[in-house]
Amino acid sequence: MTEFMHAASAGTFTRMLNSLSAVLDKAEAHAKAKNFDVDILLNSRLAPDMFSLIGQIQLATVFAKNAICRLAGQEPPNYEDNEKTLPELRARIARTLDIVGSIGFDALSAADTRQITFRVGPTATLTTSGVEYLLHFAVPNFYFHVTTAYAILRHNGVQLGKRDFMAIPQP
Repeated sequence: MTEFMHAASAGTFTRMLNSLSAVLDKAEAHAKAKNFDVDILLNSRLAPDMFSLIGQIQLATVFAKNAICRLAGQEPPNYEDNEKTLPELRARIARTLDIVGSIGFDALSAADTRQITFRVGPTATLTTSGVEYLLHFAVPNFYFHVTTAYAILRHNGVQLGKRDFMAIPQP
């Protein structure tokens, strides 16, 4: 089960965070080619009541670092959520990749059965097994925010395809 937990957490987060970083490169190139400030994309959202691209990236990184740390029985570090620029977002993704990469295979040896308590609102908490937490809370939330970030950029004309989202090399 350790191999599965590592692949489903660290493997998933690493691949998709790298994809998110590459998608941001394409967003920057798009803004330059169309001669507008990339901040327009960073502050874009799909609907008025949704988080902006900045917020989507912040939340994706929070779910990745919180999940991997909790599965390893560690307290996740806090992020300030004060990024406003593309370099700051890239640094946040890189920081999260460092955290994910620092959790070795052995640290997840009991992750599937470890009891994880996490917030599910301003005052409510939930306790569940590590495998339930990963599969039914952390990964779905992580993918929601990565997907929404991709959708914001695609909606704004950035030329992205499924290969970009899935981090599949172009032929």
